[in-house]
Amino acid sequence: MKWRHPTALLRWAVCTLVALALFRLWPELDLGVSGAVFDADGPSRFPLGDTPPVRWVYLAVPWIGRFLLLASLVMLFRTHTPLRWRRRAQVLLLALVLGLWGVVNVGLKDHWGRPRPTEVSAFGGPHPFQPAGTVSPYCDKNCSFVSGHAATGFTLMAVGLLGGPATRRRWWCIGLAAGLLIGAGRVLQGGHFLSDVVFAGLAMQGVCLLLRAGWVGWRWQRRRVPII
Repeated sequence: MKWRHPTALLRWAVCTLVALALFRLWPELDLGVSGAVFDADGPSRFPLGDTPPVRWVYLAVPWIGRFLLLASLVMLFRTHTPLRWRRRAQVLLLALVLGLWGVVNVGLKDHWGRPRPTEVSAFGGPHPFQPAGTVSPYCDKNCSFVSGHAATGFTLMAVGLLGGPATRRRWWCIGLAAGLLIGAGRVLQGGHFLSDVVFAGLAMQGVCLLLRAGWVGWRWQRRRVPII
C-alpha cells in the first residue's frame, strides 16, 4: 500500500469553497427553496412539515443515531465479530463521536448562531436572515447551521471507508441518499435551509476523508517499520 497525495481532500476543499461562495453570493437560493414550501396564510407556516412521514422521520433520526452508536460499541466488544465489521464499527464510532457530535453539534450548531427559517423575518420570525457561514448573535445553541438530522444520515458514509473502491462508493451513495432525504424533511419543516443540509454533508464527508487518510497513513507507516 503506497501513501498517495490526498487528492480527495483537495477536491473536498474545493467543493466546500465553491458551495460557500455560491450560497453567499446568491443567498436567494436558501430563501427561494424555503419560500417554496412556506405558506404565510395557512395555519402552519410550513404545512408539509406537519405531514406524518416527515414527522416520523424527524422523530426517528435521533434514535437511529443512538442505535448506530450502540451497535458500533456492541460489535467492538463482541468477541466473535468478524474483522471486517470490527473495522467498520471502529470507523463508524469515530465518525459519530468526532463528526456528528464534535464537529456538527458542538463545533458548528452551538457556535455559529444562525437562526432557523422559522426564526427569520422572511418567514414570520423575529430575526434577520443570515447567509450560510455567517456567525451571528441571533441564536445561542442548537442553531440552524448545520443540520444535525441530515448529518446523522450522512454518517453512513463512514461504514464503507476502509473497504475497496466499490464498497466505499456504495456506502457513500447510501449515506448521501439518507442525508439528503432527511435534510429535505427538515427543509419542509422550516427547521433548516438548503445550505444547512449541503454543509452538513460536506462536514461529514470531510471527517470521513480525514479518518480514511489517517488509517491509510497508519497502515503505510506500519509497513515501513522493520520488525526486530
